[in-house]
This record gives sequence, C-alpha cells and structure tokens, in this order.
Amino acid sequence: MKPYSLLIFLFLLLFMASCGIHFNVHNPRHAGTYPEFTRERILLGSNSKWRSCFDVHHYDLDIVFDMEKKQLSGWVGIAGTMTGASDSIQIDLAQNLYIDRICWSERDGALLKYTRDRRAVITSLPRTLKRGEAFKIYVRYHGQPVQAKKAPWMGGLVWKKDKQGNAWAGVACETDGASIWFPCKDVTNDEPDSADLKFSLPGSDLMVVSNGVFRGKTTNNGFNTFHWSVHNPINTYNITFYIGNFARIDDTCISEHGRLDITHYVLKPNVERATHHFKAAKEHIRFYESIYGPYAWYTDGFKLVEAPYAGMEHQTAIAYGNGYRNSLMGKEDYIMLHEIGHEWFGNAVTAADLADVWIQEGITTYGEALFMEHKYGKAVGDQYMQWYKWRIKNKRPLVGPLERRFFDYKDGDVYVKGAWMLHSLRTTINNDSLFFAGLRTFYQRYSKSLVSSKDFINVINEVTGRDYNWFFKQYLYDNKVPFLEYSQERGVLYYRWNYVQDDFRDMPVTLTTTEGKRFIVYPSSELQKSTIGINGQNVEFTFDRNGTLYGLTRILNWQSALKRR
Repeated sequence: MKPYSLLIFLFLLLFMASCGIHFNVHNPRHAGTYPEFTRERILLGSNSKWRSCFDVHHYDLDIVFDMEKKQLSGWVGIAGTMTGASDSIQIDLAQNLYIDRICWSERDGALLKYTRDRRAVITSLPRTLKRGEAFKIYVRYHGQPVQAKKAPWMGGLVWKKDKQGNAWAGVACETDGASIWFPCKDVTNDEPDSADLKFSLPGSDLMVVSNGVFRGKTTNNGFNTFHWSVHNPINTYNITFYIGNFARIDDTCISEHGRLDITHYVLKPNVERATHHFKAAKEHIRFYESIYGPYAWYTDGFKLVEAPYAGMEHQTAIAYGNGYRNSLMGKEDYIMLHEIGHEWFGNAVTAADLADVWIQEGITTYGEALFMEHKYGKAVGDQYMQWYKWRIKNKRPLVGPLERRFFDYKDGDVYVKGAWMLHSLRTTINNDSLFFAGLRTFYQRYSKSLVSSKDFINVINEVTGRDYNWFFKQYLYDNKVPFLEYSQERGVLYYRWNYVQDDFRDMPVTLTTTEGKRFIVYPSSELQKSTIGINGQNVEFTFDRNGTLYGLTRILNWQSALKRR
C-alpha cells in the first residue's frame, strides 16, 4: 500500500471509530449511564397530580412573529376535561418566555393566579373542578424562544436566510418539548384531539406553513395571518410552523385507501427539482400503507416543507432538508423515506413516554430496510441492515427511564438496534405472514393512540400465539446482546449463549458447511452439542447472521472454558 493510501485508510478507520462504527458485534465492558436529571427535567417528565387530573382536547394558537428581533407573542387557548377533582393544573412554558396573564374561559375572562417552578406553571382554577367537567384557559405570553443549537436534535427555533436573502424560520423540539415556544401540557402522553393554528407576520412575501389544512390568509393592520387546522390527535412536539418565501406544489396520491391531497412547500428556486424529486413520496406512502395500513391523516393531507436542517416528522408537514439527493445507497432519499415512515410510527402510533421511543425510531428505521428489500431485493436489504449493525453501541437498554423525557440523540441504538431487534424477531418467528400481521395489528389497533413497549409485546404474543417475553426481556431491557460461544471437536459442535437472561431460548442460529450442508440450532445458556462432521472429522463452516443480532466467541479450549464458568 502506498504511503498516501495507507494514510487515507488509517484516517477512514479513525473516522469510523469516532462515529461509533464497529465491524463486529460487541458488548462494552461497562454499561452506559444516564445523566443526572435536573429539577427542570424531572418536572417536565413527571406525571404530577396537577397533570394527571386533566386531559387536553384542543389547542388554539394565535401567535405573532417579530422576525427582526426573533421574538414572538400571542395567545394560546387550552381546552380540556378534568379526569379527577382538582383546584389547580400544571401547564408548561420555558422560563425565558414571559406570561402576561392567564384567563379563565375567555381572553378577557377572570385572571387566574399561578406560580412558576422552572417550566412548570401551576395554575389555580376558580374553584375545585370535578371529574368530567370541561374547562378552557387562555395564556397571553411573549418573549424570545431559545434558538436551536443543532436542529432537529438539539431543538429550538431556527432563524435563517435563504440564498436569495429571504428570511426563514421554524422550530424542532421533540427532545426539548413544545413548551420552549408555546404554553401547553408538555407531555407525550396527552395529545389534543385537534388544533387551530394562527400565525401572523408583518406584510411581506413570506408565508407561514403549518400542520393540517390551510384555512386561508387574512390581512389586518399591516399583518398577514395564516390559519391552519388540524382535525386529528397530534403530539405537541409535532405542532410546528415554517416561515419562508415558499412556492406551493400540488399533487395527489391515489391508493386503495383513498385520495390523499398533497401540497408541498419549497423555496421558489427549487420548484422544478422538488416537483420531480418529491414524486417518490407517493411511492413511499403506498409502500407503508401496504405493510402497516392506511395513512392516518387523509382529512389533514400531506406535505413536505423545505427546511435548512435535515428533517423532522412534523405531522402532515414534514421538514425536508436533504438537498433533493438520493443519499441512501444512491437509490433513495433517506430523509423522505424515514420521515414519511414516522407518519405511521411516531405520529399515528406514539410512545406515551420517550422511554419507549424505540417504537417510533426503531420501527421507522426498519421500515426503511423493508422498503429497500421490497424494491431492490433481499441482498440490498441485507446490505442496508449490515451498515446499521456496525453502528450499534449496546451501552444502554432500548427502553429508557420513565418520566424523564429522555432521548439522547448521540446514542442511536433506539434507531439501529431497534431495527435489528425487529429483524431478529422476524427471523425468530420464522413466518413473515405472522410477523407482518403483528406490525399491522399493532398499527391498526393503536393508530391515533399512545402506546408502550408492553403493548407491542402483547400484540406480538397474541398474533403469533406464542410467548416472546424472553426475547424482549433480552433485546429491550438488557443493554447486552447475546454472544454465541462455540467450539468444534472431532466433528461435534459445542455451543451455548453468553450474556443472556436465564430464560433466553428459541432464537435460531444457522450455519452452513463449505460443502453446502445447512444446520439450524437453538442454543440456550446451557452447553449443547450437535454433530456436524463426518466420521468424527471437523468441517469448515460459517454462521449466517444476516437475520439476527448476536456476537460470536470461538472457544479454543472448551474444557478450560467450562471450568472458568
């Protein structure tokens, strides 16, 4: 190897190592830890008595933007029903945003008293409300929201200029919570049934795009107001806005489930590119419908909106910032394929707690691989999954701490290991009809609902008629993945699982000899053996790990290894 080639090779190895890429499945020596959660994070994540006592039905946002000062002000109406008797409720708003007043029932209604502890705003009601009573409060507020340091992962508002010098603004706040920019009950386990969204700007060529259906633009006192309506449940972190000098592209997706109205919004110089490139979105939508079930938001439409950051699954108004590139193996646009998949898992089926965010990210990531397998063949699907295997860290369990709104974007296991967990489950079930029936049942049963890992496990057990708790105990709740210890002596294969729960069983391991003979074994944590040689002679063989996530350890001296354990 020439010196400069060696340097490039070494650089690539260092680069991949810095990105957390491992060419072999590994378990770290020490499990990863969780950060010390601040009081703000605890208050934000906890299901306190002042949160659990009411259910939000509707948000009414009426917000004015000051593009020069990067500030906003306005009213937010919160309508709900009491689920338990209480004289106070908790809403949330970032500390750097100022509350002017909180009013009962109407904007000019009676003033309500409140106290603030970090983001938590404990609001006193006029009296103790009983279970089942409906109510509405209005919050008048203003301020300069936090700016995103690395959207969409480190969230906040994004203020940019396009290449023509026009202003652009938007928000991404999945990990941070919607209370960084408007007052709300900032939990993932309470979605409003609908929302009205009005955004106002000083008169200009700029427009505001948001979730749902566009109701029209009005002009008053030099301000343009853009009105959008959402007719379905929506998580608060998915409520969004985009301000820009946009052009509109109209399209329609026809599938067996109906006619879906599509209205993309892109920067004006990119209309021609976007018109051609975004046609692939219809193929992605039809594919996800074919494996999961109908798109959930036919009444609210579908749109991609050009953004200066990679992407975000804002419901019916997906942020798109991948530069109109087929960056996925040179075949597909990764951002489109991934974020559209979130309309099924993440938006329609939502983890009630970010502890179970693998449901959103893992299933969506595996959906990418299923699309590649469907369109380009199994070999391409396997190749795609192999790339994801290299990125698995195994530092923390896939299921994280409850009531902490914890989502570490630097640990991608909820994406890639989540996908590999599903791939391994598919191999273990060994019946694609049952496996995909499980995914469809889970989606269709819980569409427009909130779920937990337990809900997914119960569906899989129900659909297959078998108990897979042993499987999920290992892959969801233990950071380590199984390692197969093996040795061959005189044509006999000795094998067992290491790093597994005691009841881990029934996951198949396939090996093939150089003569083409195929064996399937079902290891456990106890030593087992199988004859694979002829006349007591050892044979060469390989393990097929395209379908399951586990590591390999070859034991050279099996008797010594037995004594060590």
